[in-house]
Amino acid sequence: MKRTSALVLAGVIALGGFGLAACSSGDSGSAAEASASASIVGDNPGTWSPISIGQDANDTTVDMVVDQTATFSDIPDGSMIESSDPAVVEAVQGGTDGDATYGPGLVAKSAGTATITVIDPTAPADEGGASNVIIQFEVNVTAP
Repeated sequence: MKRTSALVLAGVIALGGFGLAACSSGDSGSAAEASASASIVGDNPGTWSPISIGQDANDTTVDMVVDQTATFSDIPDGSMIESSDPAVVEAVQGGTDGDATYGPGLVAKSAGTATITVIDPTAPADEGGASNVIIQFEVNVTAP
């Protein structure tokens, strides 16, 4: 199941990224604005352009619809994505599958709320009050 979700996310990222680039206004808006500006074509959220989530999503709430995907735009390579409730939001780690390379992202699985934490595994967890958490935010998933 994990591999299937990763492959679906990789395909959506590869195909959907073109639509998102064509629809961008040149403004670098907030995470909430990114959600509203995503290209929506068809009735299945799985076919929509993915939401782009950056570090400005820290301490915010991102709205998604079941089957919708999201990608991360400005996190360090090798970052680990964690979901407090994988049944609501599945965290997909970046990686490779054959010749395909894909970045980390999220897949909305069912209605509910989950906390997403992006961690830099190369940074110490607690060194002089510093943290290895890059960003942490809520995802609110609704049914289509």
